[in-house]
Amino acid sequence: MYQELQDNVDLNDKSLLGVANFKSILFWIIHNFKFLFIPGYDLKELTERKHQYELKNPKKRRIHRYKKPIFIIGLIIILFLCTLAVFQYWIYSAWDLSVCKLPRNLYWYKPPSPEHPLGTTFCGWDVLGRLIYGTRSVLIFATYSTGMACVIGIFIGAVSGYYGGWLDVLLMRIMDIILSFPGVVFAIIFITIWGTDFTIVVLIYGIIGIPFFARIIRTNVLKEKELPYIDAGKAVGAKNRRILFRHILPNCLQPIIVNVSFNVARNILSLSVLAFLRSGGGWIDWGYDIALMINYIYAAPWAAFFPTLMIFLSVLGFLLLGDSLSEIGLLTSEKL
Repeated sequence: MYQELQDNVDLNDKSLLGVANFKSILFWIIHNFKFLFIPGYDLKELTERKHQYELKNPKKRRIHRYKKPIFIIGLIIILFLCTLAVFQYWIYSAWDLSVCKLPRNLYWYKPPSPEHPLGTTFCGWDVLGRLIYGTRSVLIFATYSTGMACVIGIFIGAVSGYYGGWLDVLLMRIMDIILSFPGVVFAIIFITIWGTDFTIVVLIYGIIGIPFFARIIRTNVLKEKELPYIDAGKAVGAKNRRILFRHILPNCLQPIIVNVSFNVARNILSLSVLAFLRSGGGWIDWGYDIALMINYIYAAPWAAFFPTLMIFLSVLGFLLLGDSLSEIGLLTSEKL
């Protein structure tokens, strides 16, 4: 009898303990509703504990910076686009996607089917094929033009900010003249003069992007050259070229890394707008595919939707990567 009573007491205690645990969990969920269901929302207690843990474990701190969802999503999108660009011939069979070989209006626009997973577009072109084959030209254009703008802009901004005087005034006024023109208008004017060759378009947008990097570097160089270590370098006989390119410039490159991704996204949008206005060359471009479908948007919406989706994904990937790199850089500077 005593044993049965003892078992009943234990069962009651366990049930009461289970109810208490369930209530505490429920109250915690209600109290921390924002933390559970709102992306990016942090609790002060958890943030402080995480900060203390990262200070004690510097390796974990470096790795944790790159585990943010925004960074991972942006990186996945960019890797996906790079995979399409590099392995396009292996992913999809190569055929002529630029010459219209079908008679006019003879079954051009077909909805998605096993033969054409995303349907067909103008001239019976396969939508999926043009999306894949257009990725390489878009990424090459965006990266090459951004690389050119970055290198020349860094050099101009560094020289202008360090030496100052009439050279600074002259270079910055040239940058202001370039910035005064809208990018697409500037590109259309010089494409009309020089032609629509792909290299020419890359060169034009490389010139358009130079002022953005030059201004960023100039601002940072102006701040950096006033620091005491610059005077110390001059006192021991270091030349201006060594001080500028070996000491000042490496300390000014952090914002450039972030702005590179933003400039790539801007160039992708600019190329799409240029192709939409039919001012581009003969390369496959998503903006040109949208322009071809502007009069058939209701009859074949798939032909305009998927190129628009690719533009959205590519721009989103680079913007997310740039935003996450900016946040990682700010966290690094604060913790150091």
